[in-house]
Amino acid sequence: MNATAAAPESTQTLLELLNSAKNRFTPADCGTKVKTIRALQDREIRDVASLVQFHESLCFLRAYPDSPEVLRLVEESLEGFAARVDLVKVTGRSAELKKLRDTGIVHTTVYYPYPHAMAKWLVNHFPRDVEMDWEDDAGIDKICAILPLLVAYAENDALDDERIALRDWVRAAKGTRDVSDLQWLLELLRRSPLSPEIIRNLYDGAELLLGWELCDAAASRTLAGCPAGRIFHHRGPLKRGQIDFLREIRKPLPAVKVVSLRTAEALIHLFRCALSVRNRELHPLLYANPQDVMVADVDRGLRIVLVGVIPEFRLPLEGYYSFLVLKNGVPVGYGGGGPLLDRLEIAGNIFETFRQGESVYIFSQVYRAFHHLCGSDYFLVPRYQVGYENDEALDSGAFWFYHKLGFRPEDPDVYKLAEEEQAKIKADSSYRSSRKTLEALAQSDMSLRLKDGTGWRSKVLQPGGLGFRVSLHIAQKFQGDRAAAIRAGTQQVAQHLDIRAWRRWSGPEQMALERLSPILVLIPDLARWSSAEKRSLVRIIRAKGGRSEAAYVRLLRGHVRLARSLHALADSATPLPVPTRQTGPMSPGHSPGV
Repeated sequence: MNATAAAPESTQTLLELLNSAKNRFTPADCGTKVKTIRALQDREIRDVASLVQFHESLCFLRAYPDSPEVLRLVEESLEGFAARVDLVKVTGRSAELKKLRDTGIVHTTVYYPYPHAMAKWLVNHFPRDVEMDWEDDAGIDKICAILPLLVAYAENDALDDERIALRDWVRAAKGTRDVSDLQWLLELLRRSPLSPEIIRNLYDGAELLLGWELCDAAASRTLAGCPAGRIFHHRGPLKRGQIDFLREIRKPLPAVKVVSLRTAEALIHLFRCALSVRNRELHPLLYANPQDVMVADVDRGLRIVLVGVIPEFRLPLEGYYSFLVLKNGVPVGYGGGGPLLDRLEIAGNIFETFRQGESVYIFSQVYRAFHHLCGSDYFLVPRYQVGYENDEALDSGAFWFYHKLGFRPEDPDVYKLAEEEQAKIKADSSYRSSRKTLEALAQSDMSLRLKDGTGWRSKVLQPGGLGFRVSLHIAQKFQGDRAAAIRAGTQQVAQHLDIRAWRRWSGPEQMALERLSPILVLIPDLARWSSAEKRSLVRIIRAKGGRSEAAYVRLLRGHVRLARSLHALADSATPLPVPTRQTGPMSPGHSPGV
């Protein structure tokens, strides 16, 4: 009599087995993954939580495959995910279906108040998939309030008539044109007599919720990526705690390569999708410059993509590059870095799906790329990134993540508290900093220096101090007339630097001169600089409006006299109270992902 066949393992058991083995890379684990994925390919999964768990394990393995066979099975399974989601939509209960919202999985919908620039980009690339969320009462009310500025005066009576629902009015206003409500609204804004700046601020102020149905699998988290060339297959332990962070940063990098315009546009597209489907945004990426996109290819399947900003939206004095991290062509993290002289203010995040991978090693390669590109020796992480008014960073222990890498608090009192906590941890391995203590540790920015500085080079230039000096100058010398101050400053700087032909410069170069002049005019001895120093400064100004901001960053860092002058101006600014720090272009708005 034949022995009874063993009962097949349950779907949940298989999912747990795959999840536990995904970041182990022995031959046995590879076999487990192959066997488990094959078994799950034949299973219907109607439970949303289980479906999401399967998706996340597959996404991780797409970035961290053991072998060509594992990668092939993973991609086959992900290509079939749209059908899995559609099945759940047909058979699932309403409460279950809500769990698919904002997952970023193919054939689901993400909801987010995308800013004006991003809304336009989405409509251009996914016109049938993005629409206003008419259940967003607050956003719709704000849009309704600005409509009188955009329509014919005689139409206001219809807008004021309570018997006419706004959605019905919009349907009538569109006529027979086959456009979405969002397309119509954006077109109405574009055709208005208002300036682009006012339009952008009116729309962004409404915080209108949009729904984006992820019909394009390549735009979703499911199959987002780009050709990776040679795939790195993991056949040994992941690189984690054994990283010498400073040594990795200092390693020579073969090249940071400028990519073709076509490749740059594809990478920007991938970058924007990777953030948008996760309800994240990075303001400078809205104004990405396809002519200033570079890549650094390092080992273990990593590619660091650096994306500059078009000249019109560059920061006044700092440079800025957003970065996207690709692992075997899959987006696994992002952030941004703002170089200024020797300092690089940087913030980054590993996407949650990939936090059990090589986070520390990935960050070391990001810093390495920036060090190679900008020459930065001093790295500054803003306090928001380590937990200041950031619950996700506090929950993930971001402070100690950076502390282990060698970062230390800038504030002396916080530094002392960190040393006390470190002593407690060394004395008792089970000790953990309390939530209250972590909040106290997050009151300071953190920094890492590749070398000890002396004199002015050991100081951090604070652009805010320079901006404050400019405000005082305009108030005292021009009674607040900023246009007059800019005109006079531009003329004076042009005279001091002997650049009579600046009006024949390109538009962005002229704009750079006008924007930098309010700062440069404050340098008391500018007219007495040597001819060589003046010529170097002219090159810096023109580079600020040039194709690649990297040239500006390097030229600025090399101008010793300008650096000293800027430090002196900032140091002489009236002391300011320490405000509540706001998240800005430097902050992706999330923790690093430990």
